[in-house]
Order: sequence, then C-alpha cells, then structure tokens
Amino acid sequence: MPLKVAMISAFPERPGIVTGGVEGVAYCLGIGLRRIADIDLHIVSPAFHRPEGIEDRDGITIHWLKIPFPPFLTNWSLYRRLIHRHLAILQPDIAHFQGVASWLLGYQGPCVLTIHGIYERDLLYSGGRFIGIRRRVVAFSERLGRQRSPNTIVINPYVMDEIGDQIRGQHWHIENPVTHTFFEGERAQVGQRVLFIGRICKRKNVDGLLRAFAEARKTVPEATLHIAGTAESQEYENSCRRYVAERGLLDAVKFLGNVDREKLLQQIREAACLVLVSHQETAPMIVEEAMAVGVPVLVSRICGLPYMVEEGKTGYLVDQMNEGEIVGRLVNLLEDGEGNRSMGERCRQVARERFHADRVAEKTMAVYREILGIPQGTPHEMRLS
Repeated sequence: MPLKVAMISAFPERPGIVTGGVEGVAYCLGIGLRRIADIDLHIVSPAFHRPEGIEDRDGITIHWLKIPFPPFLTNWSLYRRLIHRHLAILQPDIAHFQGVASWLLGYQGPCVLTIHGIYERDLLYSGGRFIGIRRRVVAFSERLGRQRSPNTIVINPYVMDEIGDQIRGQHWHIENPVTHTFFEGERAQVGQRVLFIGRICKRKNVDGLLRAFAEARKTVPEATLHIAGTAESQEYENSCRRYVAERGLLDAVKFLGNVDREKLLQQIREAACLVLVSHQETAPMIVEEAMAVGVPVLVSRICGLPYMVEEGKTGYLVDQMNEGEIVGRLVNLLEDGEGNRSMGERCRQVARERFHADRVAEKTMAVYREILGIPQGTPHEMRLS
C-alpha cells in the first residue's frame, strides 16, 4: 500500500493563487512528492475564505477545516484539537506539520515539524489590536511546540543560529522546494523592470524599496517597478501608493495585486532583477523561484538571506536601512547587462542543485523513512503494514 502522509499546513484556497510562503511550500512539496513517489498524500489546511470540506486537486486530497477566531489564541487550543481529531480519523503513517509548531503539541503519532519562520519576530513589524498579547501568546506556544517536536526540519541555518536551543529532538536541514516549471524555458526580460513579490507590509520594507527605486530612476530613467502581492495593512499600502503619486511615479510603478502561479512565473521571466529589502526573513521562496528562472536578486544582508545569496555571484546583499547602498546595487544590476546575465546563469545552476522540488522531495522522503524505520532503498510507495 502507498505510504499515507498527512501534511498539516496552510494551502492555496484557490488553485494557482498563493498568498503566503508556507502555502507555496506545501503546494510545491506536494507536487514534488507526487512526482517522485506513489504516496497517498493528504493536506489538512485551515479554511479562512471557503467552506469546510474535502477537495481532490492534482492527485492530492485536501481537508479544509475552519479555524476558530482569533487564530493566535485558537491555533494551540481549539484548532489544534480539531486537527488531532481529524488525524485520528485519517490514520496517516506520518504527519508533517508545516510552519505552526503549536499544532503539533500533544500529537502521539509519528511526525515531523518544519520550521518556516520565527513568527514572534515577524510580529515585531506588525500592528493591529492586542499586538502585545499576540506576541506573547505566539512566542510561548511556538517555543513549546518546537521544544516538544521529536523530529524537526529547518529550512535555513539561520533557524539553528537563532533558536537552536529550542530544538530538542532529531533535526535535518532541507531547503524549500521550487517546482519544475520554474526551471523550464528562458528569461524574456522586458526593459529595465524591477520586481517585488510578497506581502505589502512594513516587515517587507516596501516603502524603503520605493524610496530607493525613485533615486535609482534618476540614473536609469527607463526603469519600472512591478509590485505583486496583497496588503497586510491597507493603511500601509495606501501610504506607499501616496508616495508613488507624490513622486510622479504613477507611470513607472505598477501594483499588480495577487497574481496566479502562471502570471508570477511570467513576471519573474520578464524582470531584470528581484528586490527584497526586508527587515526580517528566514528563507523566502520568491528568492529561490527567481534564481530558478535565472534572475539575479538584490536582498537584505539579514537573517537567512546571506545563506541563500552568493554576494556578487547570484546577486547582492545590502543593508536594508542604507538607501545609498540599495540604489548603487540596483543601478548596477540594471546597467551592467553582461554581469546581470552572468549572475542569472549562476542563479539557475545553484537553484537546480539546491531548490528543485524533486530533490527536496527526495530528501523529505528520506526523513520520513528514517522516522518510520523503513530501510533506505525501499520503494517509495511501500507503506508500513
């Protein structure tokens, strides 16, 4: 019988529309696992904008469960118990918890946790009501989940650098996956287009990017900026749009909103470079996806990003608070066509070696086998009796 895997993770509620990094990982890893193995894969995912129920998509069974509000209080209480009741019915050979460590608390079956970010630190750049309480609750519940996990996958050495003392069981380093489609075809650069893809929020420093772009355009007047993603705060997005209007950049800056996977791939192929000058990141998938296409990246010299980008070879690392440094590197990527192409070729080579979903899926399957005591070399589809 096929190995039965339950992946507990956020998942794209609409086919092809990914609104967050963990959703993207679950989607890409699911495709990778299905490509390399005949497994019985189930996704257990919170349903924020759709009804509860079961959906079959691309050979994957998705179980949508309504998460009680507010999530920061119910993730480790009501919703966690709901997940565990559902897993008791599913009876998977192994449960793979993606992202939210507190979902794992108290689970008795074979399992593994992938840590995608240090959420309590991400919240340092969030606002809204009860933010102080949210930070304390999230920090407590996530720390407890990490400490209780018997098996943990970390996606970037930065995780071990920062919270390695919270990881008590076995651990493995496996990077995030990029689907095969991003490695197919060639770049089709359109002019001097700068690309940002991600949530429009303070943590991603979109306002800093806009200021740097406005300065860079004085040297490269034909440069344009495409911003793809939804706003975490409408007030923050509105302030970004006001800046664009006040600086006379309405013809140069386009806010695209959420784009589906096909359009996202097209946007990357047409870009001269991807820019992500965030204040806090672990291992953003969009950096990997841009590299897979062969597009050089300009990113902050913080957190997990220096582990992903080779300075001067696959892109540039900058101080996200140093506008002059960002402008200089951005101008360089736009004006040095030969250097840009050389970096792009190196990006693709590195991405194929490190991030290809098939390779990541093979490593993940090896972890499943090790946890379950299945000898290496056993056919992927073999399930425990």
